[in-house]
Amino acid sequence: MNRFIIILLLATMIFAKPWQISGTITDAETNQPIVDCEIVVVNVNAGTISNADGKFELLWNSDRTAHLVVFSHISYGEVKQQIYNGDKLAIEMSAKTLNAPWIEVLANRAIAGVTPVAFSTLTADEIQNQYTIEDVPMILASEPGVFAYSESGNGTGYSYVSIRGFDQSRISVMMDNAPLNDNESHQVYWVDHGDILSDAKDVQIQRGVGNSLYGSAAFGGSINILTNIASDEMEFVGSMGFGSFGTSKKRAKFSSGKLFGDNLSLTMRYTDLASNGYRMDSESQQNAFFAGLEHRTNFMTNQFRALIGYENSRLQWDGISAEMLADPILRKSKMPWTEPFTDDFLQQIYSLNSFVRFSDEASFHNVAYLVKGAGYYKVQKYGRDFYSYNLDFAGEFADTVELKMETDLLRRKWIVNQYFGVVPTWTWNKSHLRIDVGSEFRMYSGNHFGEVSQFSDANLSAHFGEKISTSGFAHVSYRLPIGLRLIGDMQFQGHCWNLEQEKIGHAAGHSLSADWDFINPRFGFVYEIGDFATVFGNYGRAQKEPADNQIIEADDVWSEPKEAAAEVIDNFEIGGNAQIFGANVN
Repeated sequence: MNRFIIILLLATMIFAKPWQISGTITDAETNQPIVDCEIVVVNVNAGTISNADGKFELLWNSDRTAHLVVFSHISYGEVKQQIYNGDKLAIEMSAKTLNAPWIEVLANRAIAGVTPVAFSTLTADEIQNQYTIEDVPMILASEPGVFAYSESGNGTGYSYVSIRGFDQSRISVMMDNAPLNDNESHQVYWVDHGDILSDAKDVQIQRGVGNSLYGSAAFGGSINILTNIASDEMEFVGSMGFGSFGTSKKRAKFSSGKLFGDNLSLTMRYTDLASNGYRMDSESQQNAFFAGLEHRTNFMTNQFRALIGYENSRLQWDGISAEMLADPILRKSKMPWTEPFTDDFLQQIYSLNSFVRFSDEASFHNVAYLVKGAGYYKVQKYGRDFYSYNLDFAGEFADTVELKMETDLLRRKWIVNQYFGVVPTWTWNKSHLRIDVGSEFRMYSGNHFGEVSQFSDANLSAHFGEKISTSGFAHVSYRLPIGLRLIGDMQFQGHCWNLEQEKIGHAAGHSLSADWDFINPRFGFVYEIGDFATVFGNYGRAQKEPADNQIIEADDVWSEPKEAAAEVIDNFEIGGNAQIFGANVN
């Protein structure tokens, strides 16, 4: 038997002839060469791939007169052809459409190698590896150009972030594309959004004026947190964690997976965060509830989110000695000369993101949001005169008498506000050209009033403000065949601000109104250097209306504020992006 097998092998080697085929593989539509196309001879251990010019050459031994060869590529339809020894082939392949989930790319999101801005994106895996209990700024501090600090010293409670030296009142912050910057102060109060990173799909940080095509305050950059709703598996997860300074975190989260079918997903989370703080009277309490509902069809996706956050923080502004800083027991002891400030606030954020795909080229995206807030800032005061706090609101005493009348009091500064808006955007994207056209309409109202113990009266309302903001933008991106992409957009912003304050006692009262209209141009380019690197450059202008306190306390207050000027920034930038071991670096 063994002799027969050896004889058969020798006969095959003797009668087998050397085979050779060669040729070129091109795109049937563009006639461009196709690189990395797989060429496999059926039932023979022989194969190769095409080179950068689409050419190939294949050698093997065979005793057959003809073979079947298969040409395959991930981007093209498979081609099968009968071949003979010595054939020189010219293979044309037709592009095919891959059936994959529809990917939504928003105009305000940067894309590596496409958008001419410096940015970085924290993925869900990176967040999971870095995040425990800290507020969002403390996690973002690991990104280039980002700095963060916490008032309480332990990363929770009141925390702040800056990008390239610009504080967060000059950074456009969005959560699921809904703006978070306060409409009056332009600040962002991260303490109201406890444990939001546990729901994050990713966080994108853009440095510079960036690519935020709507919203104000995008001076130093922008931050957009996208939360995740859909999941593959149904799960219920509970967790508890404890740390230094009496810090604790308790979380319960439910994800529906496929419980309601393939097209409907639900997620809910409740979190309790608490900390005693770094020193006496610096504790904080945060409670947060998040719910998301997502419905999908072949051409439409709707995502509804509700985020309700409550915080109560004790804040210490009085300094302590170096000895106390070095001694944790002494630092946590009661200091009779200090009085803590208390901040108490409840904020509700509701948003609906709707995406409609009309065709492969045309789509529509809209964000509708409602944000409501109510809370106070409280502190104990000692030996304060009636005049300074306008306690004689009925006018019973002369001003000279009020200055001599003193009392201890508990002062609260209240704010009850809300704003809602819509941000519709239409996108047309075909081949090398993409056009985004959109707008935003936002209406804000806020009621500020003071309250002091034993003197509370509804007439002590400080002021009521309202603000209407509108914006519109057009964004165009065009890619030239030489690997150069040109980008240009134009943004219009209009703000109408009004404040009404009644005259109460010796308080002057104000009736102010102001309008600001801005036109912000932005231009840029991206040039491809090979397959894995690009360089970019851009110019952008951003303008920002003053905060409310800058208007009220302007150098000369008239019915039309004259000295409360808008801020303007012109940003020039050049940089690069490269893929190193699969990661984007810019």
